[in-house]
Amino acid sequence: MSRLPSKKILSLCFSLIILAGVIYTIASNIFIVNEEEKGISSLVEEAEPLDQSAGIDAKDGTVEYRLTEEQEADDSHTEEGDHHNHEHDAQETETRTLNVRAPNFELKTLAGETVRLSDLEGKKVFINFWATWCPPCVEEMPAMQDFYDELTTKENVVILAINTTDKESNTSTVKHFVGEFGITFPILLDQEGEVLLNYEVLTLPTSIIVDEAGMVVEQILGPVTKNMLEEKLL
Repeated sequence: MSRLPSKKILSLCFSLIILAGVIYTIASNIFIVNEEEKGISSLVEEAEPLDQSAGIDAKDGTVEYRLTEEQEADDSHTEEGDHHNHEHDAQETETRTLNVRAPNFELKTLAGETVRLSDLEGKKVFINFWATWCPPCVEEMPAMQDFYDELTTKENVVILAINTTDKESNTSTVKHFVGEFGITFPILLDQEGEVLLNYEVLTLPTSIIVDEAGMVVEQILGPVTKNMLEEKLL
């Protein structure tokens, strides 16, 4: 049997030691990775199920933005409250005291008659600006008609309802509205919108009270009631 030289033996031993170290390092790394994977798996298994109300779908990981029942109830309450407040605000009526000369106008009624404001001096004139598509205008019409039905010639009060005809689809719409509500007080047609501008009307309905001397004494923003008309005109 031949023997290897001593230097070759030492070199071979050294190489074996290095190889053993490399094998050990690789094996250790594989063991560590396996342990980490096992730890992660156990954490996933122990974790609580995802809260569906939080907006994440646990099945496919997609994100959805949903409200919890409590949030939906709160939001619904808030929306209802806001809607109620807006409705309440829409029904409020504001009265402004004025003392200015009423701009004169000349308009045609639905019946084709001509009405001039200047011809009505010596009488109280209630001028109402309205439109068929205006809900508060629709709301106040029965009150105005009830008040008009109870007027007598001795009370010296005139009601003129000026329709903003330039903002209507057509005159037939106004005629249909008047017939449906049984309105008998004069309906004037502001076909060019000039009277609306002269009286600086910004919202509907707006009503103007002109006294016997032809002066604007009050501007009413919002729907009127029968009691309000009786207090201000009788």
